[in-house]
Amino acid sequence: MRRLAGLAALLLAATATAPATAAEVKTPAAQIGTWSTALYAPRVLPARSLPPEAACIDAILAAEREAGVTDHMLLAMGFTEAGRMTADRLFTVWPWTVNTEGASQYFPTREEAIAFVRAAQARGTRSIDVGCLQVNLKWHPDAFPDLETAFDPRANARYAARFLGDLHRAQGSLDAAIARYHSAQSERGAAYRERVGGNRRWVAGAMDYLKTLAAGPQAAVPGALPSWGRAELGRLSFLSSLYANAAVKPLLPTAE
Repeated sequence: MRRLAGLAALLLAATATAPATAAEVKTPAAQIGTWSTALYAPRVLPARSLPPEAACIDAILAAEREAGVTDHMLLAMGFTEAGRMTADRLFTVWPWTVNTEGASQYFPTREEAIAFVRAAQARGTRSIDVGCLQVNLKWHPDAFPDLETAFDPRANARYAARFLGDLHRAQGSLDAAIARYHSAQSERGAAYRERVGGNRRWVAGAMDYLKTLAAGPQAAVPGALPSWGRAELGRLSFLSSLYANAAVKPLLPTAE
């Protein structure tokens, strides 16, 4: 739950470099963009579990359904908290994100993220944001039984949804709750709320893409044509370029 930096307009060139065959989609799970890029390939491979770039989207959508959230504001908060650009220059929410001292870092695996957090804690750092919704371990010490659970996308998203709901009831409005989710300081909270609003515009224009991404490779039929192609990628790129130039911009976390 930290301050964020601006993001560049998306490019359409990614379609020219998408894998041409299913065999070429066999990239390490830790490589961001494996599944989102595969959406534009002639074929995709089924998978037993969701790739990291799909895990947070799936978890947040599930948490929204469980909490009765219909405007996808929690998903917009996920992009604001742990957003990351994929290999094809679209966006996702990265589950192995850690924020310490105001900067987000993205790790290839949960194990590496956990090791980093443990090392930071050993040095005396206590204010550490983790996972899809960047739950702060200092201010939410009882949110998770252990770090493994803290980085579980479903557990992280469920806790964030419950916390936002508690804030909504306490603050009296969703806007106030979103601001308070980030900070009790009014100026910081207001700036965060504006950033969430910018990312909400991206989410609203990209829901078909995000739902397809969240479904994962196991939802695809080997040999079938993709449901998303050059025209759809171009539409998303166009929307993002408009949003990037709008007064309220979609923003990603500051990353080293």
